[in-house]
Amino acid sequence: MSYNLKKIAVGIKTIERLRIRQQMLVDSFGTIVHSTRNMPKQKDDLVKTGSMFWIIQRNVLVRQKILDITSIFRNDGSKGCEIELDSKLIRVIPTPMRPFQGWRYYMEDDIPPDLNINDDESEDIPDDVNSELIKLGLY
Repeated sequence: MSYNLKKIAVGIKTIERLRIRQQMLVDSFGTIVHSTRNMPKQKDDLVKTGSMFWIIQRNVLVRQKILDITSIFRNDGSKGCEIELDSKLIRVIPTPMRPFQGWRYYMEDDIPPDLNINDDESEDIPDDVNSELIKLGLY
């Protein structure tokens, strides 16, 4: 069994905007790190096989492999953790998702398959077209 996380990309409206925000993290800190309050109990399994699935505009659209998870102490003294992510955004078949706070485990049976298995960039579909296809139930 593999473990994965799902997380709402707060304030992000497109995959391209997520890419831009994460490039800013790389430029500033040299890596993509997502900071969160709670340490996942399945940390070891997440690092071995897991991905972070990003929810954008109420749809799971992309995933990133989880590279590492470390405990931290924040400036206010509270505990937290940092999830280091691979820089590659892998598109998945868009899947509707209700809003929630924080992150959640993504059950293996519910995980959407990758959209471009052959990784051919010429097949990228614009976000607005993806959104219409979801509304029409064509995914």
